[in-house]
Amino acid sequence: MILKTLITTTLAALAVTAGAASAADLAPQTRANLEAAMHGEAFANLKYLRYAEVAREGGNEELAQLFESSANVEANEHFAREADALKLDGTNEANLVDAMAGEQYENVTMYIGFADQAEAAGDLRTASLFRQIAADEGDHYERYRAAAERLRLAH
Repeated sequence: MILKTLITTTLAALAVTAGAASAADLAPQTRANLEAAMHGEAFANLKYLRYAEVAREGGNEELAQLFESSANVEANEHFAREADALKLDGTNEANLVDAMAGEQYENVTMYIGFADQAEAAGDLRTASLFRQIAADEGDHYERYRAAAERLRLAH
């Protein structure tokens, strides 16, 4: 447990240092707007890919290709250019810390809270879905943590 805390603390310090230096030239509102735009582009990408699946399942290949083409632009042009502007290119250590923080939040806070709210509303199937996803997020966290440990040992 002490080693885990030490690794997390050390990697967090590296991430904060790397992130602060790389995006220091951006105003806080600009950073927030870039992050919001990137979330929108990522969501649009995945949503359009899902729409393409539906179109293809319905036999409409032309529509599927239109959705896939748009999804590609959302991810590989818009998101990528915004990520460059945000300087989203930290070190492997910093990227692992960021990924671990996100997965841990989703595992222990976000999805559990969503599940509790869904249960309270009587949406038991969705509550179960949220709990299953929370467990997946915990697995992702552990995989990133193990990768961070391997990276630390390699240096």
